[in-house]
Amino acid sequence: MASRCRYFCRRLLHMKRYYCPTIQLPKVPFGRTVVPCTLGFSLFTWLGFNKKLSAEDELIKTIKHCVLFSQRGEYEKAEQLLHVALRQAQQMRNELGITYIYDIMANLALEREQLDKAKQLFVAVTQRIMAEGAKEDDPRVIHISAKLARISHLKKEYSTAKLGYDWCLSKLKELPPKSLNEIEKLIALTEDWYGRLLVDYENSNKGLDLMISSLSRMEKLDVEKEHIVIQMNDIATVCDHLEKYDEGISYLLQAIEIGKQLPDMNELGAVYVNLGRLYMKKMLLEKARKSCGTGWKLGVTAKNDDIKHEAELCFKEIKKLS
Repeated sequence: MASRCRYFCRRLLHMKRYYCPTIQLPKVPFGRTVVPCTLGFSLFTWLGFNKKLSAEDELIKTIKHCVLFSQRGEYEKAEQLLHVALRQAQQMRNELGITYIYDIMANLALEREQLDKAKQLFVAVTQRIMAEGAKEDDPRVIHISAKLARISHLKKEYSTAKLGYDWCLSKLKELPPKSLNEIEKLIALTEDWYGRLLVDYENSNKGLDLMISSLSRMEKLDVEKEHIVIQMNDIATVCDHLEKYDEGISYLLQAIEIGKQLPDMNELGAVYVNLGRLYMKKMLLEKARKSCGTGWKLGVTAKNDDIKHEAELCFKEIKKLS
């Protein structure tokens, strides 16, 4: 299935793009739906939350080192250093810093799929910011609520997740157009996660529609092109699942055109393999062979054995159909 190759593009961004605090991708089996990493941003960062800590240079330095360890996949070191940062903030009686560190800890736990721990920490962050006067329609509260819904999704608590996403979207659409760019990003994130939930549990066109709406919002915002490629690839995977092959092919062709312009997107070969698999569904075997061949060559160039293997499986499937 086309979903098998989706993992490669996501691993690219897992290795490449981080900032503080953020949710990145855990290592997962092929075909598993996980958090889109580039959109796993923290609303705290958007609203200048970290800038308010700039006077505490030592604390900021410690937090930045935590992020660097997370970038390298050294999660144990990142977590240990976060506890050091927490003690620093507590000794300074810096309540804002403590809340910020809890938020980073929660995101790290979600990244590592320590779901119960992440839930506890996100609840603690919500309680702290509401104790400071935030209301339930505060974008930070809605953002954390979306993450809690995501945790319910990953825990296979479908009804709870659905209620959470519905609540978040209703609150977001009631907000005035203040900080519109940030709100649009949060709507895009929530629509994407909600769409994936509906695809997982209802196999519905509504899920696909939400993912497409999310993509449309991302394309108008300052979202990295790498993530646009991944989102198009994932939408094509859903189109494949819903037997909308022409639509899926269209998204993959667009993803490839964007990906060609990105010098560091070595895993573009995975998108070509996905395209080859969709061409196979249409019995366009020559096009399928060409796409999988391009994917294989890019896998060789990138020294990515996984892409090479998937391309070789693609060739075997084409041979059976010939």
